[in-house]
Amino acid sequence: MYIYRIKNNMKKVIIVSYYWGNGDGVGKLRWKGILKYLKGKELYPIIFTKGKSNKESKYDDHTIITNKGFDINSLFSKIFKTKYSEGVIDSSDSIFIKLFSWLRANIFFPDPRVLWVRSSVKVLSEYIVKNKIKTIITTSPPHSIHLIGYKLKNIAQINWIADFRDPYISWDLLLNMKPNFISNKIHKYYQNIFLKNADKVVVTNSSLKKEFESIITKSKLELISNGSNLKFINDNKSNHFIISYFGLINKFRDPKVFLQVIEELLQNDNFFKSNFQLNLYGNIQKSTLNYIYNSKLLSSVFYHINNVDSKEVNNLISKSSILLLLLNNSKNQNTTPIKIYDYLVSGKQILTLGNHQNKDVDYLLKKYNRKPRCSYINKLKIKEIILSTFLDFKKSKNNLINADYSELGFKNKADQYRKVISSL
Repeated sequence: MYIYRIKNNMKKVIIVSYYWGNGDGVGKLRWKGILKYLKGKELYPIIFTKGKSNKESKYDDHTIITNKGFDINSLFSKIFKTKYSEGVIDSSDSIFIKLFSWLRANIFFPDPRVLWVRSSVKVLSEYIVKNKIKTIITTSPPHSIHLIGYKLKNIAQINWIADFRDPYISWDLLLNMKPNFISNKIHKYYQNIFLKNADKVVVTNSSLKKEFESIITKSKLELISNGSNLKFINDNKSNHFIISYFGLINKFRDPKVFLQVIEELLQNDNFFKSNFQLNLYGNIQKSTLNYIYNSKLLSSVFYHINNVDSKEVNNLISKSSILLLLLNNSKNQNTTPIKIYDYLVSGKQILTLGNHQNKDVDYLLKKYNRKPRCSYINKLKIKEIILSTFLDFKKSKNNLINADYSELGFKNKADQYRKVISSL
């Protein structure tokens, strides 16, 4: 018989994460990784997330509460036949998608998920009193999640940690939606009340931390980057020379020149052609897929899966020769892709494309002996990195880069978070 117990001296913490039950998105991967090591040791996490029903599921070391809510983003995506709600902003977006973007940025504040806030505050305010909760963590995006923390802070006088996985008013995704002058003011108002009223603000990128330092004191800010839980087997090799990409490809990460380089190599090098494979895992914009499928050379070596189980990522990365990392092609480099941590701990070579300096990414690449970032349009450098790694493949040379990656593990991130929680 199952017996549910919580030690009397355990500190209960509510974590509000909209995407917890939504596949293996970035938000879930970050907090799933942290919680693996955060729960226990006198701390009991309660995950509050959106679900298909109102339900509470209790386990020995955590609880999951789902709260049903209407998602207008899903409705918009069906009407406009787009994956916009998943971040797939295509390079060839139509006038209808641009209209959808404008509506999101200029009608809903902080974002369309604000429709989930009212019922969530009602459920959580009652739960906090009943269970004597003292601390809540809200993790965004969507940034309307912080509105839940703000309201509960005023209602229940709890300790509130606002976790920003991405920027808010300087987020390129929001800027692409073209908020007007008044809307920008409203978004800025919400960002400021979140930052100024939270007891602690956690960010995942040093540039975002610097940005927020102009609004609140440094003592309220903590930098806790993303990390990795993956463990790799060094002998899991493939007979093919594989370049793999994991994640989203949209208008901010358009690898057209990279694909042109691959086409040239396939056309001019028969040995390369007979051994090469290009694997893309994730949501890929139509314009990129169309480019590949319209090329006889690329389509013959191309493999794509839209959704990959996180349990399979370890195996797929291990079989890869080069891991492709695409940085958003925008001046605001205040985010760090979560996939870089999995890429690094794998020991594999990384081909990083980005036109603008990203201090955190550049630092990690240098520290762990990877090739430096190169421009999206630098054909020569892209080709050089691919061919140098391919030469090792031809010689059956193990090109794994050995280093101490323990600092990148989620265990280290959980220890950092535990200190933030205990400081309140």
